[in-house]
Amino acid sequence: MRSAMQNAQATPPAISFGWCHDASAEDALCKLYLDNVSADYISHSELQGERADAPGNWRADLPEVIRGEIRAALSHDWAHGDSTLLAVATDGDAIVGMALVSIDTRQRASKSFAALDDLVLLPSVRGSGIGSQLVEWVADELRSHGIARLFLECGAHNLTAQQFFQGRGFKQVSVVMLRELDVVAAPASAAVDDKDGKRG
Repeated sequence: MRSAMQNAQATPPAISFGWCHDASAEDALCKLYLDNVSADYISHSELQGERADAPGNWRADLPEVIRGEIRAALSHDWAHGDSTLLAVATDGDAIVGMALVSIDTRQRASKSFAALDDLVLLPSVRGSGIGSQLVEWVADELRSHGIARLFLECGAHNLTAQQFFQGRGFKQVSVVMLRELDVVAAPASAAVDDKDGKRG
């Protein structure tokens, strides 16, 4: 009996993955996101959207913005051709991870694609493999629906996330740069830039 109890304790809990459409999960998903993303998480899409107002600075209304995004994603489904879906990793009834995924519906690119907009895990499950499993579950689902490519972006200082995704087969394909136009500053090294104008 003692050895059976020890084995039961040593067995990791069964984690399940799926698209989430449960409106009652909204509060838990909002809390998961808001409690577990730092300012390093901010990349250009947060700045181009409603989440952040400067590199390293979330907007004051971030809780309302995230709630709206999550609420919309919970109501979306493949069957209706919606563009944003929400996947979750659950341990029993508890949500331990989430992935917000945007599907390209314009279909103008040479290959169909989706974007992994967010991947957020509880600190207690980081390093357990659940993040990797959630990414692979999403990739398998996308592949089964004919999606050929999966993009994502990371904040420039979010080195842990960059290493994580590189370890899961993602490769850097560009560098996004920002110049604030409402701040007057002399261009640095203008002479060097002029001489090196063939870049691009």
